[in-house]
Amino acid sequence: MIDNRKFLADIGSSNPDERFSAWRQAGNVSPSVIPGLGQLAGGADPGVARAAAEALTTMVHSVGKDPAAPHRAEVVKGLLALAGGASTPVRVHALRLLSNIAGEDSVPAVAVYLSSPDLREEAIYALERIPGKASIQAVVAAYPSTSADFKPRMLAALGHRQAAEALPLVVEAMRSQDKNIVLAAVLAYGRIGVKPATAPAYPGPDTFTGWQRTGQMDAMLRFADAMVKQGNTADARAIYATALKSAEERWQCAAIVGLAKIGDAEAADAILPWFKSGHRTVRITAQQAWRRISA
Repeated sequence: MIDNRKFLADIGSSNPDERFSAWRQAGNVSPSVIPGLGQLAGGADPGVARAAAEALTTMVHSVGKDPAAPHRAEVVKGLLALAGGASTPVRVHALRLLSNIAGEDSVPAVAVYLSSPDLREEAIYALERIPGKASIQAVVAAYPSTSADFKPRMLAALGHRQAAEALPLVVEAMRSQDKNIVLAAVLAYGRIGVKPATAPAYPGPDTFTGWQRTGQMDAMLRFADAMVKQGNTADARAIYATALKSAEERWQCAAIVGLAKIGDAEAADAILPWFKSGHRTVRITAQQAWRRISA
């Protein structure tokens, strides 16, 4: 084990080579140096600050590959302490590193920062990556008191986690008066891919334009594909029918591909008219889909 005092002295050295050599060895240093690294990382010298931050990253990587690594718990504890008391840049860095190695027992300590404008992005990023139900429950619990401008980010995290237990919250968010929240909820609903007891109504076709409309359609089709996998072809067909009514070729093609996944006679009948589409890409897609059903 490297001597702690010498290690911190080398990290704080005016010599770039000494700093670089020290941070590369940080995986072999005791986690007890983390408070000292936090002080150096928040200092005024940019070279020293970077070396200290890189040393923290190296330390995390050294325990990140193995959940049973001997010093992993100590590194997590040290980073949680930095997140609670260092300068803002160091706190941000600590939370980002915690996203790689924190476990469910760290969720309450991380979730506290969802209410901090300076740290909430790193907190939700960490919670999004911490496995287990506790992190999902923490996001759901914090959502009602979160400011409107951050709710879409929280909904995105729940969608990325495919958190079925968050469906009531997501469905409620789809009824919001805030279009940004509605879009984020639609995207999350599509990623979760589970139909609740009472299915929500999708926003009307004129609700969004541009990339937001693209996101809405993509989410609807993603949900339809999930319904096909679960054997709920009725809901899937309804969404594909909506996509076929779109004037855009890409959505028509996506719907035809989706119908081919259903692969029954009704799906074939729905695809057949598109052999005569005015768009070459749609015609080719319909022909290929028909062949897959007929094979």
